[in-house]
Amino acid sequence: MQLIDIHTHTLKEDAHKRITDSGTEALPSHPCSVGVHPWRIIGDGHEQLQKVAEAASRPTVVAIGECGLDTLKSPAPIETQIKILLRHIEISEALRKPLILHIVKSHHLLLKIAKETPHTQAWIVHGFRGGAAQARQLTEAGLYLSFGERFSVAAVEEAPADRIFIESDESPLPLEDIYAAVAQAKGLATQDIIRRTALNAARCNIRL
Repeated sequence: MQLIDIHTHTLKEDAHKRITDSGTEALPSHPCSVGVHPWRIIGDGHEQLQKVAEAASRPTVVAIGECGLDTLKSPAPIETQIKILLRHIEISEALRKPLILHIVKSHHLLLKIAKETPHTQAWIVHGFRGGAAQARQLTEAGLYLSFGERFSVAAVEEAPADRIFIESDESPLPLEDIYAAVAQAKGLATQDIIRRTALNAARCNIRL
């Protein structure tokens, strides 16, 4: 069975289905996501957002992001980051494509935005490393969590199986190993996690 890699930064030629983060420009022949990473915001981000808006409707673009909030490493003020995130949400909603989120030290702000901003598309927090309480807050708010090479076992145990994705991000580990580790933490067979993430992708209108 094919595995779904919900977020990666590398193009890999294998049997698995992957969403490759391609910055602000769409890849010509691979499923990808486009967005302005909070680490790479330039000025007010206006020109970058224009590129994202232009690329987002291309058929290879299956998700918007990664975008989000990072109060630890982003060079942009949090007010600018929020404005840019809201624009990504608008693009996600207009094109009916899910949102892939980079959130560091700002989960409370994300929850506030999720509560105050009407949205119908899936929001996926990639590379989630928070604990059980944070996992509960986010999934109860309707968000999905994507787990990579490093994760909290307690968070995996807490997250409902219908709110879980798996990713390689920049990890050199085989995707199969990451699936197996998350499955073990969840107390499920690897095949069960594979099936559940495929169902979650279909529910989120992710077409790979």
